[in-house]
Amino acid sequence: MADQETCPSPVIVTLPAQIDATTAEQISAAFTSGATVVIADLTATAYGDCSPIRHLLKAHRQATARGGQVRFVIRPGGPLYRITDFADSHPLLAVYSTVQQARTGGSPEALAPAQRPGHDHLIAVS
Repeated sequence: MADQETCPSPVIVTLPAQIDATTAEQISAAFTSGATVVIADLTATAYGDCSPIRHLLKAHRQATARGGQVRFVIRPGGPLYRITDFADSHPLLAVYSTVQQARTGGSPEALAPAQRPGHDHLIAVS
């Protein structure tokens, strides 16, 4: 019987209502357990300005530098979701609607215009 290499399960990091400069470090710290995939659960996260985008991009850059991946879970219609138009200019981020979708690791969904209030075009986030 051939040895099968097992990949560690994704680590889920549930983030608070307000994210700040320590957010990227919290996500990055989850990789110290040997995980190659970290799921950043932002479903309860709100925002005050556009700084969350900067923190999410920093977490993504740190993960890829280590050979890992961050899968971001952002609740459709939630406060953070409304400012994630960065998906248009940063399609490299893996954004999912639910933790379960992020866990399975399939391709993030293309979001129909009806799901993106105020948008009249289809956006693929991958």
